[in-house]
Amino acid sequence: MIDAGVLGSKVAPSAGCYEISPNRPYMDNLDGLVASNDFIWSLRRSAELADVACRSAHPAALVRDLLSFADDGVFQTLLAIESLAVVRYDSSDEALIDLLSHAAPIVRRHASWRLGRRLPTHRGLTPLFAQLAVGGIDTMHAHRTLRRWATISPQAISARIVQSLAVDVGSRVRARLVDLLAAIDGTTYALLRVAADPNEASSARVAAIGALGERDGAAVESALLRLARADDEIGTHAALALHDLTTADIFSSHRVDVGLRVAQLVLAGGLDGQLSLGGRGETGGVASLLVSLGEALARRDDVDHVLTIGRGTVSDAITASVRSANAPSDYGMIAVGDVGRPADSPNDAWEHLPAIERGLRRVLRSSRPIDLLHLRMADVGTLAGANVAKAMKMPICFSVAPDPHNIVHSMQTRGELDHESFLRLDNDSHVWFRARLVERLTREADRLALFPRARPAELADILGVDIRRRGRCAAVVAEGIDVDLIRRAETGEARHRNATGLPRNVLDDLADQIPASRRHLPLLLSVGRLHPIKGMDRVVASWASDPTLREMCNLVIVGGDLAQPSATERAVLHAIDRAVPDDDPRRAGLLLLGGRPRADVAQLLVATANGRDGDWSAGGVYVDGALKEEFGLALIEALAAGLVVTAPSTGGPPTYVDHGDTGILVDPDADLGSAIRDAFTLVDRPGRARRARTMVEERYSIETMAAQLTELYQRHCCIEPL
Repeated sequence: MIDAGVLGSKVAPSAGCYEISPNRPYMDNLDGLVASNDFIWSLRRSAELADVACRSAHPAALVRDLLSFADDGVFQTLLAIESLAVVRYDSSDEALIDLLSHAAPIVRRHASWRLGRRLPTHRGLTPLFAQLAVGGIDTMHAHRTLRRWATISPQAISARIVQSLAVDVGSRVRARLVDLLAAIDGTTYALLRVAADPNEASSARVAAIGALGERDGAAVESALLRLARADDEIGTHAALALHDLTTADIFSSHRVDVGLRVAQLVLAGGLDGQLSLGGRGETGGVASLLVSLGEALARRDDVDHVLTIGRGTVSDAITASVRSANAPSDYGMIAVGDVGRPADSPNDAWEHLPAIERGLRRVLRSSRPIDLLHLRMADVGTLAGANVAKAMKMPICFSVAPDPHNIVHSMQTRGELDHESFLRLDNDSHVWFRARLVERLTREADRLALFPRARPAELADILGVDIRRRGRCAAVVAEGIDVDLIRRAETGEARHRNATGLPRNVLDDLADQIPASRRHLPLLLSVGRLHPIKGMDRVVASWASDPTLREMCNLVIVGGDLAQPSATERAVLHAIDRAVPDDDPRRAGLLLLGGRPRADVAQLLVATANGRDGDWSAGGVYVDGALKEEFGLALIEALAAGLVVTAPSTGGPPTYVDHGDTGILVDPDADLGSAIRDAFTLVDRPGRARRARTMVEERYSIETMAAQLTELYQRHCCIEPL
């Protein structure tokens, strides 16, 4: 560690060296981060250096040095911003505000984020309001900073909002301004004016109406009653807000039960018993897990209620709000976005943080009392959940995964990261902010659920948090699958083979796509979201470029919304098309099925292992094309179905894939096609399928996971301060 008292100053930007002075060790460390190509280490180390900057005995000199350091490039500027945000000196404020006018959008974004740690200044308002207008995570960072400033200077912030709304700034910008207005006390009448104005942009009215659902007063109720009569989007949102207003105080925390009442959150749509939107958009393995886990927890005698919270339409949110909180399990829905301001991509969703927090408060109140909220992912839903739980004094359990660190690690391992590409990654995926969110929750959550690791010290190395200091508040919990779903698929397949006149199923859809000339081949199956991190395009490219592999099997990709793909899905589909164009003869062996409900996926896994007379042969293989997999639920499901798997050698798979027996583990820089060919050689290995099935049933069933989590939830934890 660096001695906090040994900090100093740079001679001049052109000199490129440091005097022997108190700042030299600190600046040498920053130079070391620039020189390193280990961006995982840079992310961790930059936070440690910021802690040192906070204690600097020479803050004025340190600010000068950091500004000089920032002159050398954008990456250096982001490192400097992290330290400038905590230096106890007024010129840090001026420096960060100046960076709000930087030519690079990523610098403006980071500066607006980090200004949230500073006291409000009048000079910062204009550039922060400009950032508020940008959209996506830029809007969220500016909103959070201005919201914090409004706790100190509410009149200055609200006056600037009203001034901005007085001119034509565009419908989406107006909605962003209203979101901020709603975060300030004493603005009820301003919100009423916006909500009631038929000439106002619909998105701004929706934002105001949602906020009014959490305001008191006869005028508010009267306005919402009037607006709810409209047979349009405004009326639907007003009905939801009216529900919030009239039910806010009727829920009691009194309880007569003795079992746990747990809430779990993932911002994915289609959260129902069938997971009807599985594999589409952002509805991936975590959504499937929560559906199965909620059912398994609810079956336990020591759990009274499980609330699974996902994303739906405003009508879904209304319907979910009137369900009984006394049922063993239930679904709560949060409406994210509206017609005028949709949330079609993960970046779009960040600016809807106020609405997500409001939706969380609604569903948690309706199911009170809730003993604990379980959070996963490094996304806006988790940020909202942490904020709401803290305000409601509700304990949190956090599933610790080094995400987005795994994205950085994967690209770094392939040699694809330098300063420029890292900046592009951060611009697209916000890895810096999301890494800090994971680190914060790892430090602050009441309980931690840890993924199994072949190398347990990996988390501490990546996150810089010593999990051992959490004692009884942390436990290794392996994710689980619904083994019965696989077994039902096996039974159903056998029944289907011996019957006629049954309705069509996913296997019929697949069979229709396979040319007669290729029906003698087994399947190579991969299931997951069409997201770059899942490596579906990597699987396709490996199969397409390997003539031997193409002649061995047909490739089946299950995932994505093929009819109306999101921007992320379109990018992956374009990569697949580049690898195998539509008019390429190789396309005959490439079959895209799109996202499917979890029961369909189970049928595909079983049929890939067992074959289907006249359509494809037995002995197929499952492949996970990700460079790193935190755990890999689909791999576990494939093993349960008796499939040989090809899986990443990093992350969770080495803890359950027996290399050379039940599957093949692939290093990130290894030839994936060669690994798949090796996997096919294991298909007929005696006892392999039985060993894989037994291992899953004994260690990775959803019931086992539910038991482990319940024990963790029930622990009495005394958290040692970090």
